[in-house]
Amino acid sequence: MSITIRIEEEGEWIDFDVPTEWKDMSVSYWAKLTSIISRHQDKNQLQKNHYEEKYEGDKDLDKIIGNIEILDEMRLNGEIFGFLSGLSKENMQKVDMEQVTKVINTLGVLTEEYKPTGARSFEFEEETYYFPSEMLKKNTYGDFIEATQLDMTIDSVQNGRYDVLPEQMAILCRRAGEEYDEDLIAEKTEKFKNLKMDTVMEFAFFLTNQSRKLQRIFSTYLEKKRNL
Repeated sequence: MSITIRIEEEGEWIDFDVPTEWKDMSVSYWAKLTSIISRHQDKNQLQKNHYEEKYEGDKDLDKIIGNIEILDEMRLNGEIFGFLSGLSKENMQKVDMEQVTKVINTLGVLTEEYKPTGARSFEFEEETYYFPSEMLKKNTYGDFIEATQLDMTIDSVQNGRYDVLPEQMAILCRRAGEEYDEDLIAEKTEKFKNLKMDTVMEFAFFLTNQSRKLQRIFSTYLEKKRNL
């Protein structure tokens, strides 16, 4: 579910929804949100490195770094609030900090680890799409790795880059009886950018688990071949 926040802007009340669970946000929404966070983290780290070098050995270094982190957190919260509310920077200046804090606190999903359910399919636009379980039962390990860039995809996911998954899902997830059609991948990818994050997370866990299984099978095959 999501919650509705009401704020006052120039004498008028504005309502906007804030997601509180993975199923409330699309992968494109999550990608934009994590991009904001990542950009601030990188900038904050550069600032810390600069001041650690500039004030090396200074007894007040910890205090200086602490102040930088407090200011950066305030800026980050403000930008996240702006993204969630759609308010301009100008109107953001008029918002009470208590409101900003209230909104940020609802995003507990950012600190919670997703717990997979083991799904093997998902519903989208009143149709059922299936994860590629059958494909992985065939002896197509090399073709599968090459076609889906599985290792690169999993590396991206482990680094929080879930925005790469809509294209992989467009390639691999199909309706019953649907054949692969390269000409439809771009259109499908755009549609799948609207998938909710719980569905995308399930697919990410599926890919990771299948990769481990395939690597074990491949290792066993190589071991048997060496022993022949």
